[in-house]
Amino acid sequence: MQDIKVIATRLRKLDAYQRGLLPFRQITLEEYLNDDNMQMIVERRLQLSIQVCIDIANYLIAHLGLRAPDSQENVFAVLGTEGIINPDLAHRMVGMVQFRNILVRDYLDIDSRLVHSHLSQRLSDFGQFTRELIERFPSLGGDPESLGVT
Repeated sequence: MQDIKVIATRLRKLDAYQRGLLPFRQITLEEYLNDDNMQMIVERRLQLSIQVCIDIANYLIAHLGLRAPDSQENVFAVLGTEGIINPDLAHRMVGMVQFRNILVRDYLDIDSRLVHSHLSQRLSDFGQFTRELIERFPSLGGDPESLGVT
């Protein structure tokens, strides 16, 4: 791979976004729905977390010479098919791209219940993504702790 630092830098950024979401993870749906500021923070950090993963996936596809995906959503499908990440995780990450598109494009109609569901149930997907990349590319740092992975 050309420059492993590109990925490591993005994984550290992903970890920072995830750490910023942790305090909100145990918030009840009712508390979440009644706090517009909290909703904005969570939505933005989830959006950025997903975007970082997309950027990493695109980088890997380009630098490993993998087939180009037919759509942005399928960058993770390519990584799954090529054995870079677990196919089940790849499928879940495709769903994350669709969720990100809602946050970015359908911002007038964001379903706060869906966002809360992602917050409370899907954060572990980001950690798994990071762990699988570290396992696949040990030169990223050897262990998740060296990148600050929670």
